[in-house]
Amino acid sequence: MRARDFSIAGRIAALVLTCGLAACASGGTPAPEFLAAQPPASTMKDASAPVEAPADDVAALPEDQGMTTDPYEKMNRAMFERNQRINHAVIYPVAKAYHDTVPDPVRKSVSNFADNLGEPMVFANDLLQLRLGAAATTAGRFAVNSTIGIGGLFDVATSQKLEKQSGDFGQTLYVWGMRKSNYLVVPVIGPTNVRDLIGTTVELVATIPAGGLLQQGIEATHYAAQAANTANTITVAGSVATPITKLDDVQQMQALEDSSLDFYTMLRSVVEQKRQAELDEAVANSLWTAPPPSPAAASTSPSTLMRRDPPRAAKEEELLSNVLTAVQ
Repeated sequence: MRARDFSIAGRIAALVLTCGLAACASGGTPAPEFLAAQPPASTMKDASAPVEAPADDVAALPEDQGMTTDPYEKMNRAMFERNQRINHAVIYPVAKAYHDTVPDPVRKSVSNFADNLGEPMVFANDLLQLRLGAAATTAGRFAVNSTIGIGGLFDVATSQKLEKQSGDFGQTLYVWGMRKSNYLVVPVIGPTNVRDLIGTTVELVATIPAGGLLQQGIEATHYAAQAANTANTITVAGSVATPITKLDDVQQMQALEDSSLDFYTMLRSVVEQKRQAELDEAVANSLWTAPPPSPAAASTSPSTLMRRDPPRAAKEEELLSNVLTAVQ
């Protein structure tokens, strides 16, 4: 009993650390990770030079592009400043030390391992959303990476064209009809919204006691008890590995902060646009909400299908890349 309590307490501590790192390396849902890609090295300036307004600062984007409103901005900004003080005092130095001392292949393997342990939760949410194709892809990724990829240390599935899918309970609530949601900055968790905070809470509650409850419920046979112990150990390993993988994202976030005049507004825009893209994808592919194929689409000629959209201007392409590309 005492050992199980210790295991649950340790998992809670690891999950709190996960949320703390996610607060400065994200925004996002449980498991959803919101972070713009770092600008190309050739475009980055000396950190000691005066910071100028970036030409493509996301803060300059129109305010009505997303569905998340910010009626609590004054409170959110105050909480955001508190979180940033912790980031500058603790998280940024730890992230720099991790990046400088741990080789890139090792960091990549740790990230792959943590991502692989999160696939069952993605699979469950894809099923709840009736995104059967995404669920099948996620199951395939988990099987391939857990075996050929040596427990998920190597992402073999992506090379086999099994791309990583999105899926979390906040996204599930959106598919089920909980659409507009107020923006929030929460202690430890960081940028989120009401819907995704509910989703995060549900997933944490499902994750923390899962191993112990499973073990209590199926101790009828020796092999079942061994399976429960294995599941419990894997859950703890995932809880420990996940915050470590966030350390790479932290350096990207620091670079993003250095390039912004109003980091709060910029991050809010990045979080909302990246999240909205994931939500729109879920709605478009869910059997709950996907529109039926139109007769016009069925009668489209092959030449029309082969026609490509005109290319975007270079500046527009760069802006969209910086805003919507998440660091995986």
